[in-house]
Amino acid sequence: MGMRVLQLGVGSVGEVSSRTMAPDPDVSCVVLADLDEHRLAEVAAKLPAGKVETLQLDATDKEALVHALAGVDLCFNALIPEYNPDIMTACLETGTNYLDMAAAGPRDVVGTADVDEEIAMDAEFKKKGLTALVFFGIDPGASDVFARALYDQFDTVERLTVLDGDNSSVEGVDFAPSFSPTTMVEECLILPPHAFENGKMIRRQSLSTTREFDFPAPVGKLKVWNVDHEEAQLMPMFLADKGLRDADFFIALDDQWVNLLLTWRKLGFDHNKEIEFGGASFRPLDLLVSRLPKSVDLIGRMHGAVCVGALCDGTIAGKRVRRYMYQITSHDEAFRTMGVQGTGYQTGIPAACGALLLAKGIVKTPGVFAPEQIEPAPFLDLMTEHGTPWGVVDLPLD
Repeated sequence: MGMRVLQLGVGSVGEVSSRTMAPDPDVSCVVLADLDEHRLAEVAAKLPAGKVETLQLDATDKEALVHALAGVDLCFNALIPEYNPDIMTACLETGTNYLDMAAAGPRDVVGTADVDEEIAMDAEFKKKGLTALVFFGIDPGASDVFARALYDQFDTVERLTVLDGDNSSVEGVDFAPSFSPTTMVEECLILPPHAFENGKMIRRQSLSTTREFDFPAPVGKLKVWNVDHEEAQLMPMFLADKGLRDADFFIALDDQWVNLLLTWRKLGFDHNKEIEFGGASFRPLDLLVSRLPKSVDLIGRMHGAVCVGALCDGTIAGKRVRRYMYQITSHDEAFRTMGVQGTGYQTGIPAACGALLLAKGIVKTPGVFAPEQIEPAPFLDLMTEHGTPWGVVDLPLD
């Protein structure tokens, strides 16, 4: 009998993940849970008959969540990350395995649980005989598995860098975030980036470090910026035994977008706290986000491609090597294939592959596991099988 999955959230990423999981013979049913009944029906209609159920659910209602979890084998969390710890706690109560796609936090800035707090639940999951796969999207997620795969190939590893580049354009839109605008502003402006530098974990000022990177075709050369991301914490945590000295995350950002954010900082708005103006209270973050299009509104309007990968600098058999392992998704092809934009497609499939590792019994050891901790090959095979093939290229040593 296959695995029964409760999927929390049916946004663009959730649609892709459910459409990837449900047809697999090792999944008996995907129970789609969301507050939006219309969206539930819309996504359910795209899944195989007899393998989908829907449930209108408020995941912040603990009693209702526990009731929903009691009848499933896996909780597939496709909600925003701030809910992760409460959902993980509910899974411990009901004896349910767990998967999510990203962390929130860090708590000292945004007040929500971060990487360390999810991994700290490892002992509790072990005690209950349950498995939690955490941060299993594209980045974090596949990017970390790429880093682990490269780590295994190298004799020494001095630097690991995750690089995310998108050359897309949207007609008539100046600023077009391909994922949650709130998350994008937080990562790029509000959160001081974690970085592993000279063997020590540090925090940089946001938008203070930049470089150029020539992504594989068709993405090409783009200006990338260091922003806060889980990989900069996870790679040193699990991949430091071969001499790692530096670990970073960089994402391509348009110059106009960076200038807007830096102006926001100069106005004193680079935080997520409420301020008073004209007798009302509001967060500058919410004001800025209200002026940006939602990523779902850009579906079918984005043209170009997005590349996510990990770059390893080190040695193999005494020779210096710079090797980049990556995945490229075309926004246009993602729209033709599933009616979504590339980032939703590129995130949802690796997350579903993580769930299939559990469904197929490939990963069955109890505990909380980051992507760096799993054997890369089965996950990479599933990525290729389900439409997100990856590549590897050696780069010039300069």
